[in-house]
Amino acid sequence: MDVIEEKLRKSSDEAEIEVRLSDIVLFFKSNFRKILIGGVIGLIVGAVYAFSQPNIFKVEVTIMPEVQGRGAGGFGSLSSFSGLGIDNVSTLDARPDLYPNVLQSVPFAMVILKQQVQSKELDTTMTLEEYINRTSSSSILDKIKSIFIINDDGSNTDKGKLVSKNIGQAIKVTKGQYNLIKAVQGSVSSTFDKKTGVITVVATEPDPVVAAMVANLSLKYLTDYIIAYRTDKARRRVNFLTKQVSDVKRRYENAEFALSNYRDRNVNVYLNTAKINEQRLQSNYLLEQSVYNDLARQLEQAKIKVEEDTPTFKILEPPIVPIYKSGPKRTYIILGFAIVSAIITCGILFIRNWKFI
Repeated sequence: MDVIEEKLRKSSDEAEIEVRLSDIVLFFKSNFRKILIGGVIGLIVGAVYAFSQPNIFKVEVTIMPEVQGRGAGGFGSLSSFSGLGIDNVSTLDARPDLYPNVLQSVPFAMVILKQQVQSKELDTTMTLEEYINRTSSSSILDKIKSIFIINDDGSNTDKGKLVSKNIGQAIKVTKGQYNLIKAVQGSVSSTFDKKTGVITVVATEPDPVVAAMVANLSLKYLTDYIIAYRTDKARRRVNFLTKQVSDVKRRYENAEFALSNYRDRNVNVYLNTAKINEQRLQSNYLLEQSVYNDLARQLEQAKIKVEEDTPTFKILEPPIVPIYKSGPKRTYIILGFAIVSAIITCGILFIRNWKFI
């Protein structure tokens, strides 16, 4: 009895599946025209969207930084040559895998926005801030958005000058300035390869020349930042010793002049008190001379230390002005819109006719 019921259940399930497949085929046959129209509408919308997007040019710069390792004797070695890993990097040095975070910081964006760039399309030289303002307001979608966006205390129209206000250790910027910073952070990125020790800086801009210049400026900022970080302590010591040497040198010269002047005035004097005063002046002179020589020696050592701590960077791939655009992929965008629109149309028609399935 159980075997017969099982066979009947299986046969009913197979019949049910066969009916569902036939209904699905019938559904597509009867609604093919509507699905096609939905796909064409998506195709048109995708084409409008794709061609409203500006061309994007990408520039990559690769450098091989120096990594300071334990036991290096003050001189680092190139990471890819020495095979030093992250765990071998001295704790006093900046971790190389944190270098990409430098190019995502607000100070970097604020500095790079003030730099001059040359636009091939606009045929002029301007700051990156002015270039972003001019290119961001030229697209079709942005012009449509500007019609419907309500100004928030003038913050959306504040695209003129990036003027920040320091509140203690915080930086206050307007909404428009914040958007500029986000635009820079979105167009510049970097990665660090732990195996090879190579840093890649990538800049994407609508203008090929601007993209190459931004990549070069970003690379310069990153290398200057790393050098400043690595040599900060040594440079502060150099500045301190320079000031001390200057002060001690002035005292040393004064002591030397006082001793010489005293000897000139008492050249024929044989009093014991005169000899005692001369000995005091000479002792003071010798003391100042010893201190000056010692500090001068430390200053020279500190300058050498700055040179030792200054990392070197080997540029493997310099910034090159791209000939071909890297995006947007308009064909894929248009096809994607068409497919998604066709799927949405199928879903709507299926929901409307669910009771017939």
